[in-house]
Amino acid sequence: MVCTQVLERYGGIATAAQLAAAGATPRALTALVREGHAIRLRRGVYALPGALPSAVEAARAGGRLSCVSAARSFGLWGGTDARLHLRVPAHATRLPASEAVRHWVDDEGSDECWRVSFDECLRSVVRCADEETAVAVLDTALSSGAATLVGLRRVFASEPARSRHVASLARPGSDSGVESLVRQRLEAAGHIVAQQVHVPGVGRVDMLVDGVLFLELDGFAYHGDRRAFERDRARDVGLALSGRRRLRLSAAQVMNEWESALAAIEGVLAAPEVRA
Repeated sequence: MVCTQVLERYGGIATAAQLAAAGATPRALTALVREGHAIRLRRGVYALPGALPSAVEAARAGGRLSCVSAARSFGLWGGTDARLHLRVPAHATRLPASEAVRHWVDDEGSDECWRVSFDECLRSVVRCADEETAVAVLDTALSSGAATLVGLRRVFASEPARSRHVASLARPGSDSGVESLVRQRLEAAGHIVAQQVHVPGVGRVDMLVDGVLFLELDGFAYHGDRRAFERDRARDVGLALSGRRRLRLSAAQVMNEWESALAAIEGVLAAPEVRA
């Protein structure tokens, strides 16, 4: 069905104008809604029944996902701010049902009616979020391949000096936002951090701190993947057999008990090395 394909092309939500451009007639749209294949969110905006809830809320409010909300929709780190961040045009009259952070700015012309473009997402994160969160978002964009260092310089070329500075702090190598936070915090504490280090006979390890401590990080959804669990345990065994210093931290320890986590890292670094 043409209408369904168009909706899928635009991320599950599209305007009547976008649907009409693909050949959908008003009668076809009415039938689509009546038969349950689409939902009319507001005048001139339609969504698939399984569209992203935050996107639906943004479209109902006449805005677009921005900042960390847009970052999550692109599969990037979204930080700990669970509020809905919306780019809302100055003439908007609708407000979202939930608590939301509204950015009252002119529309920047994204093809999707429910979120800002990818480049504008990155710019808005740096403008709105704290520096640590913003760098983590950019780090995950780099590591996922969605952005490059050269591309970031282009995206932020016309931004204020503060935004350009934050963007310059981004580095590839963090497979998750938590890894980026650890990298940033350890470097701020004066440590040297290498990421995604290959160890012969062991495999890839998340981090090497000060050239001596191999650090592994477990994500929030870590135990949901049994094969990943077994691979990580195999790496632990390999590092133990080689006598290398090693430490594994959970995302909860990083997010909620960082001072204790840092003390543990520095304690292991300070301990005499014992090789097998």
